[in-house]
Amino acid sequence: MDEAPTHGHGAQPVRRPPSRRVLALVLVPIVVMTALAYVGDIAAAGLVERHPLWLIALNTRKRYLALVVPHTDALSFYVVGTLRQLLSDPFFYLIGIWYGDAGVRWLERKLGDGGLLVTWMERGFMKAAWPMVALFPNSLICMLAGASGMPAWLFLLLNVGGTVVSMVVLRAFGDVFSSPLAAVTHFLDHYRWPIIAVSAVLVGINVVLNRRKGTSELESISSLERELEEAADDDAG
Repeated sequence: MDEAPTHGHGAQPVRRPPSRRVLALVLVPIVVMTALAYVGDIAAAGLVERHPLWLIALNTRKRYLALVVPHTDALSFYVVGTLRQLLSDPFFYLIGIWYGDAGVRWLERKLGDGGLLVTWMERGFMKAAWPMVALFPNSLICMLAGASGMPAWLFLLLNVGGTVVSMVVLRAFGDVFSSPLAAVTHFLDHYRWPIIAVSAVLVGINVVLNRRKGTSELESISSLERELEEAADDDAG
C-alpha cells in the first residue's frame, strides 16, 4: 500500500477508488451499525439492567458503557464493549485510504453541525496523529488516518491499544461509582416504557432532520456510493 503524505500537507497521491461492489461491502456494515446504534439509544432504558450486554453490543456510547458496569462481569464487559467499538473503525480507515481528502470532506458533511469539533479534531490530528488515533478513534479520526497514509499495522495497534485502555478506565470508573450508577439504572428500568417512548420520538425526529439536511448515514447504499463518487470527482476537479 502506497504511503500518502500527512493530511493537509503537500499533494495527495492519485487515489484508486474500489469497485462499487467492494465499496458496498464497506458501506453496508457502516449503515447497519448506525441503525443498531439508534436502536440502542431507543431501548437503552429497557436494556441497561435487564440485558446490559445487548445494550453495549448495539451502542457503545461512553455513558452506556459506564452504566452497565454494575450489571456485567469484567470479561463480558471487555470483550463485547471492545469488539463493538472496534467494528466500524477499519471501514472508515479504508474509505480514507481509497478517497483521501474527498472522503474526509464527505464525512464532514455527514457530521453536520459539529463544525468546531471537526476543526479541532483535524488540527489535533495534523499535530499529533498517533495520540489522536489512540485516544479519540472516532469515524473522522479513523478516516484521517487512512487519508494520511498511516500504515495499517500502526493504525490497528494504536486503535486497539487505545480502545482497551479506555475500557479499563471506564470499568474502573464504574466500579468506584457503582452505587450511584446502579441507582440511575434502577430509575431508568423502573420508568423504562415512558423513557423508551420519548427516546423513540426524539430519535425519529433526529433521523428525519438529518435526512433533510443531507447529514444522515441511514441512506441507501447507492446514495452513499454516489455521494462519495461525487466528492471524489469534485476533489479531482
